[in-house]
Amino acid sequence: MRYARFPARAAGLVIAGALTLAGCGEEEQAQNAAEEAIGVFASLVTRQELAEPVTGTGTVAAHKTTVLGPRVDGIIEEIMVRVGDRVTEGQPLFRTRDAEWKLKVSELENHVRLASAESQNAQKTFARTEELHGNGFVSNGKLDDARAARDAANARLGMAKAQLATAQQMLDDCVVTAPFDGVITKRDVDEGKFMATRMGGMGGDSGGVLQIMKIDIVAAIVNVPEIYLSKFTVGTKGKVFLDGIDKSYDSYVAILNDRIDPVTRSVEVRLPIENKDYEVKPGLFARAEIYPDPREVLVLDRAALLGTEARRHVFVAENGRAKRVDVAVRQIDATRVEVLSGLKEGDKALSGPNAPLLIDGVAVRIEGGAEAEDAHEQTLASDAAAQPTVK
Repeated sequence: MRYARFPARAAGLVIAGALTLAGCGEEEQAQNAAEEAIGVFASLVTRQELAEPVTGTGTVAAHKTTVLGPRVDGIIEEIMVRVGDRVTEGQPLFRTRDAEWKLKVSELENHVRLASAESQNAQKTFARTEELHGNGFVSNGKLDDARAARDAANARLGMAKAQLATAQQMLDDCVVTAPFDGVITKRDVDEGKFMATRMGGMGGDSGGVLQIMKIDIVAAIVNVPEIYLSKFTVGTKGKVFLDGIDKSYDSYVAILNDRIDPVTRSVEVRLPIENKDYEVKPGLFARAEIYPDPREVLVLDRAALLGTEARRHVFVAENGRAKRVDVAVRQIDATRVEVLSGLKEGDKALSGPNAPLLIDGVAVRIEGGAEAEDAHEQTLASDAAAQPTVK
């Protein structure tokens, strides 16, 4: 009997030892599972106001640009300004030889005097004839002749005055003046060159005599891709940056061209710049930023994005485990993206150096801050709940 009981007692001890070892193994597995959770950071999806500037490039242009040629045919006798001179409206700039027109004016002044004397004499003759006709001493025919002579003399006086006025205008036009306040930016000819107005004042390949620009106000003429056309209107604020000048200029959209360039698929926009000191030179390269009204968007740290450009996804923590979520995004800048779909405000996308190791369902541990500790405790609790209980 004693021999028979020994194997039974031994068997009981073996079974109890096995259960103890099994319980210890399950606890070790649970502990290892908790220790193997991947440490990550959480990037919060936030709602922000986004004001994205629309950028265009182009060139600075003068407010006005005029090529000045002679107003009368003749030899350019005197040029009174040089390139770079600042001039005021009405200031003489150059003169065509005017000797011929001075003689013409003098001749026509004498014609006016002669016609005026004839007109006065004809008027007196008509007055006397009219008086005699009233007294019955002059026939109707004589009165008509006197009236006709008076009218003819007045007409000749009018023609002489018109010819004199024309000659005087041509004499005045021998001197070309500045049409507006500006700066001389080009000189094409020198004194002694004959120029004809019938060719538009052209003096050769280069154009007229002088070029004048009004640059107290200039404009940045930039081209903006047509896809941004709906984002701004006339009056939208902007800023202009110029090559060679280490500052920016506040401006606005003053002119929005109604024509879309079919080749570049862009629209022309003009932004004015005050230039009282003439610091900004026409022809400078300009870059303009136009600021549409801000809009609310969902913003996410770009580092949380995974996948390819064709298909983006992120991982979020759900009950202590990673869950893959497909998202559609649009890049804002080098560090942020706009969330178009897949996430909502307040969601936390997992990021950090270990993010590429994440797969759907893997345990995660959010690191950094009190919220991360709470999430870590939640992860441990979830893992413990997932393991069998050993008593």
